[in-house]
Amino acid sequence: MPETKAKRPRGRPAIPREVQRQRLLDAATRAFEKNQYEKTRVSDIVKEAGMSSRSFYEFFDSKEDLVAEVVQRQGRWLVGALEAVFEQTEDPLERIDRGLRTYLSLFSAPTIDLDRLAGAAGDRVREARLRYVREITDAVFRVLSEIHEKGHSSRPPDRLGVELILTGIEGVSFRYYAAGRGAELVELHPSFMALLVRAFL
Repeated sequence: MPETKAKRPRGRPAIPREVQRQRLLDAATRAFEKNQYEKTRVSDIVKEAGMSSRSFYEFFDSKEDLVAEVVQRQGRWLVGALEAVFEQTEDPLERIDRGLRTYLSLFSAPTIDLDRLAGAAGDRVREARLRYVREITDAVFRVLSEIHEKGHSSRPPDRLGVELILTGIEGVSFRYYAAGRGAELVELHPSFMALLVRAFL
């Protein structure tokens, strides 16, 4: 019986699904920078990604659903980045300063009014913001407890107080961000810094 040769696959190999998803997320950021969020359509995003609308809807229900995914990913990145700052920095003031700068760097992205997202996407964004504020509160509280134990602070930290302050800063930040006032937000760094030092140290 003659040998049968294995068929050689035709065309380019399939792109992994996670790579396709990331391409759409990256393309959306570029599209928002070019056209502003409100004026950007799904067709603009897929054109920027070099993909089809059908591919877009395999991953996301809508443009708002994509934005919710961006917010969740940014939140995960922020928590990891802050924990790295806390691990790599010993001086309490430097920890606060570097942590605050890391946080404010989130708002250099294209302006999106996240409070106006409705439906399931809006719910996901609100849940993500609440969850990450709590995770950051836990991380900051651990660091403040360590600072107190080492004698660098005369009073033990109050977890509820930490959460209230961080929630307030987060709310102010998102209001500035939604209004396209990112540059002004960065200028608030000294005021935020003074507030955090007074409250935490």
